[in-house]
Amino acid sequence: MRAYFKFEFIQFMFNKKNIAIYVILLFFACFYALKMAPSYDPIEQVDREEIEARFLTREDFLTNLVIDENTYPLTRFAAAIYPEWNEYDKQRLDAIDNNDLKKYAESTYKWYEYSDFMIFRNGRDLLYYNPRYYTAGNLYATEDGHYAYMYSASRFKGYAEGNSDLSMDVFEERTALQTLQRLLHGYLPLILLVSCILFTADIVLKDKRNPTLIKGFPISIWKRLLVKGGIALIGSFLTVVPLSVGFFIIAIQNGFGDLKLPVPIFSYEARAFTMISMGEYLFQNTLLILFWFMLLISLLLLISITIRNEFANLALGLVVVFAEFYYYVRGLGFVKDIQWYPSSYVQVGQIIAGYREYLNNSIELNLTNGLLVMSACTAVCLLITFLISNRRGFKYLR
Repeated sequence: MRAYFKFEFIQFMFNKKNIAIYVILLFFACFYALKMAPSYDPIEQVDREEIEARFLTREDFLTNLVIDENTYPLTRFAAAIYPEWNEYDKQRLDAIDNNDLKKYAESTYKWYEYSDFMIFRNGRDLLYYNPRYYTAGNLYATEDGHYAYMYSASRFKGYAEGNSDLSMDVFEERTALQTLQRLLHGYLPLILLVSCILFTADIVLKDKRNPTLIKGFPISIWKRLLVKGGIALIGSFLTVVPLSVGFFIIAIQNGFGDLKLPVPIFSYEARAFTMISMGEYLFQNTLLILFWFMLLISLLLLISITIRNEFANLALGLVVVFAEFYYYVRGLGFVKDIQWYPSSYVQVGQIIAGYREYLNNSIELNLTNGLLVMSACTAVCLLITFLISNRRGFKYLR
């Protein structure tokens, strides 16, 4: 079995298609690191001019305000809430001028907490979040702003109370680890899962080209399939190698970050954020991606010995990964049990961060249920594959 494993691994690594996938991933990693990452423009960023302009406008209003019996109610309301807002902005400005990053983090988390409380309670008609949440006809601008402000308040509170090295790049989530966090929250899981499908699609069917050579290994069909699945799993994880090149380029530009950096995790049940470390966050993402790899590989092995068509492998694998795009509607989890669909867990980073709980109004879209669903589906696929491959008269090559 060891000889067969070595044979399959060498074939996998020298497969031109697989080499092309790794080269493409390397190209995109470098392109992202050199072109896209430097142009990252976060909505919530450290902008002294913006803070100062907001502070001076409110300060001028309060200085020249005269309240009497004829004062309009909204003016009285502004006079009541502006002083505390300006107190936090003044603290932020002083912290920037003194390069006191801990103080900036502390005053900023209080600013976000106060801002979110005032805007979400009085919003839609009186107060608004950052204008960039209201672009492109966003129907959920208030909800998006509410989540972002709660997230920012929790994140800066973690910076203020933690022991991590702070910098402006950390505050704007530009470091290598924070960039990885943002990518896991976006399209990186899709890239990894599609790569896994491409690696596995022909790993069984390619044996048709060398039937005599394959028959030379005295190994059962089931063990042969397990070896191929293991090779596909290793190859899928090796995508980290070309992608890490971009990671280190970003680390050189903006710093590596810190595995102890706080990562806010939203709980729909508590309607609040808790905190885990960056290291724990990345571990949980890796665990869910591992279970995704095993599900896709087991599914494609089953299709390979039943349908025996490489295009079917690609098509059905991609359907599983992208199925959520066909049924997803914001808030769907409130009326439908989408937590039992494997495709609901494709956005790995959003599942771990609790963002999917927030979007779908559901406490069920979490890591535990994701691992449960992945495990069950993988077990079913492997069981069916085992039964078929051990059936009397089954032919591996035909």
